[in-house]
Amino acid sequence: MIWIDFGIICIEQNTPSIPADMKDILFESFKRVENSKPFYNDSYNFQTADALTGYWYQIWLPEPVCYEESFFDISFNSSIPWIEVVPKWEKHVENILKYYLKQSPVHKIAILLRVQDASNDIAHPCCTLDDFMLMLKEGKIKWNELYYVY
Repeated sequence: MIWIDFGIICIEQNTPSIPADMKDILFESFKRVENSKPFYNDSYNFQTADALTGYWYQIWLPEPVCYEESFFDISFNSSIPWIEVVPKWEKHVENILKYYLKQSPVHKIAILLRVQDASNDIAHPCCTLDDFMLMLKEGKIKWNELYYVY
């Protein structure tokens, strides 16, 4: 298992919110305004994500579960490692994404699944939640790249 940060930016959200029906999951929220300091240190180069305004959420499984399980795992579909959702947590991930899509005044979120590895500031065009979940199930999401979902 590899630790993969589960980050969601709820674009243009003004007040933080956490799903009431997910008490077994930990949520941290960070307000993002114009000219906020980089969320990660400078070596990760996520300028596109850092420029978004709203609330940035980091989502974790509680201890001690997080030491043995993760929402995501590495999928090797080619010579490049990709990320896939762990089947046990698929519905939870989908419900979290649905929740934040509804919370965004513009009905758009950005998702960043990050590992401690070199990164470039890559952002993918907007896709539907269904398309994103399909790519996540098939192990076709790249780590350290930003995905927009509407």
